Amino acid sequence: MTKAYTASVDPSMGSQYLVRKRLELENQKLREEIQSLKKNNDALQLISQSFLPINASLELDRVLRTVLEAIQNLFGVVGSSIWLKDPQSGEVVCHQAAGFQSNLVKGWRLAPGEGIAGWVSANGQKVILHDTRKDTRHFGKVADKMKVELRSLISMPMRVKSTVIGALQVVDKQVNRFDASHAKLLEALADASATAIENAQLFERANREIAERKRAEKKLKKSQKALKEKSIALEEVNTALNVLLKNREEDQIHMEDAIVANVKDLVMPFLEKLSRSQLDDKQTVYVQIIQDNISNIVSPFLRQIPMKFFDLTPTEIQIADLVRKDKTTKEIAQILNASEKTIEAHRNRLRKKLGLTNQPIQLRDYLMTLV
Repeated sequence: MTKAYTASVDPSMGSQYLVRKRLELENQKLREEIQSLKKNNDALQLISQSFLPINASLELDRVLRTVLEAIQNLFGVVGSSIWLKDPQSGEVVCHQAAGFQSNLVKGWRLAPGEGIAGWVSANGQKVILHDTRKDTRHFGKVADKMKVELRSLISMPMRVKSTVIGALQVVDKQVNRFDASHAKLLEALADASATAIENAQLFERANREIAERKRAEKKLKKSQKALKEKSIALEEVNTALNVLLKNREEDQIHMEDAIVANVKDLVMPFLEKLSRSQLDDKQTVYVQIIQDNISNIVSPFLRQIPMKFFDLTPTEIQIADLVRKDKTTKEIAQILNASEKTIEAHRNRLRKKLGLTNQPIQLRDYLMTLV
């Protein structure tokens, strides 16, 4: 009976089944790749939309709220919070929180190294917890007060000029809620947030100093009897105020320069490469929207940047940066997947655009003077 049964089975049935299963697996993989690309495009669009309000405001509370709003929209988590170091006590303070019972978290203070936020702020290393029950660093008192157990967590250090100023943190009730892709997006937001926070803090400090000086000036004017005696002091106060305002204007110009330069060097080249890749119609529209939005973001600043820097193409900017980092023509060609001849041609155009033709100066030495 066994032989008879075997003989009755069509051999092509097995191969057809294998082909069908392979096609199903390939289709599933393709769907996952398309979904991943769409997710990344959506995330990139949201980050680009958040870039302007995060960096445009100089009010600290508004900056913090904008950052957390972007995180909530991007991750869809139970809660998020921003913890900043107190320079006087060394404690880590929750300056702003969003999500479930955020009012209970805001204002919470942790000792140096206490809890995940304290540990990240002290060590400058990110933490991804797939299950908070399995990590003794997790500070459970906050969750106890909220009457909800937070099972997943990402905490990302925020740095300003290599100095950790605090931690950006997201939490959720679901176990294994976060992975490396979430951490990468949060890291980008942490970097942008740290710079915006520092600018807002500097602006608040300047405003306090200006307000104090204005109060002193007002008090000085009210004292009619001592007006002549204090006229010299008032003149010094006004001079200091003018210097402070001038420095503030210079700081703003430097900040705008940095924003434009970072967008052109670190964002636009990759968007151009993405636009030249194989995208469907919807993805092409998304990329165009992102490019238009970023152009609108930086356009108010362009008039304050020397025009010679905008004669460079994105590729020339990349090559100039690599030359400045002391990379050889061969190394640059390998990095950019181009021929050495092509890189050499770009270097010659760079010298021409920078006015170095027939000049006895190395391209790298001149580029270093522009840093």
